[in-house]
Amino acid sequence: MGGGGGGYSISSGEMGELRREVEERTRRTLATSEINALLGEELARMNERDTQKVREQLEKIEQALDAEIGGLDTLLFGGSVAKHTFVDGLSDIDSLVILDREELAGLSPDEVRERFGDVLRAKLAGGDVADVLTGNMAVTLVYRDGTEIQLLPAIRRGDEVQISSADGQSWKWIEPRRFAERLTEVNQAQRRQVVPAIKLAKSIIAGLPEDQRLSGYHVEALAVAAFTGYNGSTTPREMLTHLFESASRGVLSPAPDATGQSVHIDEALGPANSRQRQACARALGGIARRMREASRAEDWRELLGQ
Repeated sequence: MGGGGGGYSISSGEMGELRREVEERTRRTLATSEINALLGEELARMNERDTQKVREQLEKIEQALDAEIGGLDTLLFGGSVAKHTFVDGLSDIDSLVILDREELAGLSPDEVRERFGDVLRAKLAGGDVADVLTGNMAVTLVYRDGTEIQLLPAIRRGDEVQISSADGQSWKWIEPRRFAERLTEVNQAQRRQVVPAIKLAKSIIAGLPEDQRLSGYHVEALAVAAFTGYNGSTTPREMLTHLFESASRGVLSPAPDATGQSVHIDEALGPANSRQRQACARALGGIARRMREASRAEDWRELLGQ
């Protein structure tokens, strides 16, 4: 039988084009897998930090304050340790000490800080602690291994928690848990991939010039904004790229401080669209573009400063 006239044949040129397309898709898939594996390795390296040692130090601080001052309501790890976004050398460990003792309620912030400092010097100076520094708002323990732990004294008055104002002269009402709870909520909504993206972002931002280096708290706030309602891929590469793209726009406007400690998290950057904000936006946008264009794991190693 003759037949066969209605069939579809592929020319050698079309076959070659199809083969090249399949090979390119395979190459991109393998590259993406390598990039995500690289980011996973970087996260594992960051997570190797001895957080247990830090928590043991915080427990010693709690014991010293409880024994000498009394009325310690709770020690809230309100900084990067509590939110699991600490990256060695990039974030301060800011611990909020809430006191609930009647005689402390009548003291000024200066008097409470001085009492803090005296107790900590008496109980912890020497050994692992190299110095105890009293600032305008906080008391900082400097350890011989380079770790710094900042204690921010707070007074509970009824249902309110108050800390020192920025000038150290008066008490100011705050809501210490609000931001941590919001970050936890967004992280859970995105399959717990927001916190890893924050860690990687902090590591990359640490390599920027100092005037473009955002604070850890600011990066976290930008991440909450970036991933609220996010519907994209939750792979490390896509999450990190989206964070930088969103942050390059978000940094142009002042970020409200949900805790009430200050009006804005990023007051030092000036008003909306200031020159410094625009410089930060260009830096973050440039990193985002490099991420979108990076097609090899080697390109991402450069972004990570490896």
